[in-house]
Amino acid sequence: EEMEDEKNTDTDDMDRKASTMNSMYTNSTITKPNVESIIQAVATIIHSQMIEDQTEGNEIDEDSDLFFFSEEKYIKEKPESFDAKRIELLRETPKVENINEFMKALYDCAQFSPECCIICLVYINRLIAFTSLPLQPTNWRPLILCSLLVAQKVWDDRYLSNDDFAYIYPFFITKEINKLEQKFLELIQYNVTVKASLYAKYYFELRSLFKDSQKEFPLKPLDEKEKKRLELRSEKYQDAFVEATEAKKRDINTIADIKYTSKA
Repeated sequence: EEMEDEKNTDTDDMDRKASTMNSMYTNSTITKPNVESIIQAVATIIHSQMIEDQTEGNEIDEDSDLFFFSEEKYIKEKPESFDAKRIELLRETPKVENINEFMKALYDCAQFSPECCIICLVYINRLIAFTSLPLQPTNWRPLILCSLLVAQKVWDDRYLSNDDFAYIYPFFITKEINKLEQKFLELIQYNVTVKASLYAKYYFELRSLFKDSQKEFPLKPLDEKEKKRLELRSEKYQDAFVEATEAKKRDINTIADIKYTSKA
C-alpha cells in the first residue's frame, strides 16, 4: 500500500528532512571494540551485495512495494526538500566506509547491542530472499534503519522508539518510519524469528572476514542461555508484531507501540 502524502507536515519536520545527510556522519564517538568490528563486517557484506546487484543491473519498479524503501520515492514526493547537491549525495554509490559510518552514527545514538547488527543482517537477507530486492545507493540507508529498529526491539531489553529513530535520522518523520517498519515486516511475512543455528552461521561468516578473528573480532558467540533467549524473544515478537498489525486494523495505533517483556 503506497504511503499517502503528509499534507499537514509541520515546519519542524520539513526542516529536519531538509537537513544535510552529512550531519549524521560527523564525529562518531563509538569506542566499544565488539560493536566496531561487527559494524565493519556487516558494512562489508552489504557493500559487496550492492556492488553485485549494480553489476547485474537490477532495478526496482516505481509501482513495486520495494520502491517504498527507496529515497527516490521521497525525492519525487517532496522535491522542495532536496537540492541538487543533496540528491547527488544520496544517489552516490557508497564505499564500505560510508556504510560503516552510517551504522556507527546510529549506534552512537541508539546504543544497540552488537548482536543486533547480526540480526539486522539476517533480516535484510531475508527480505532479499523473499522479494529479490536489489540493494541500491538510495535504499541501503532505509533498509539498515528498519532492520536495526526491528532487531533492537527483538534483542534488547531497552530500545529506542520510532520517534527516537526519526530524530536520529531526520530524512524521515515518525509517521514515515512507522510505515516503513510496517512494510518491512509485511515483506518478510512477519518472520522475525531467528534460530540460534542461523545466528551462529552469520556470526562465524562475519568473523571469518578478519585475519586474526580472536583479536580483531572480540564479540563472543552466544552461550546456551543467550541462544534460548534469542529464539524465545524472536518468536514472541513475531506473535506480537502480527497481533499489533491486527490491532492497527481496528484503529489502535501502530506496531511501533508494541511492548514485550521477556522473563528469559
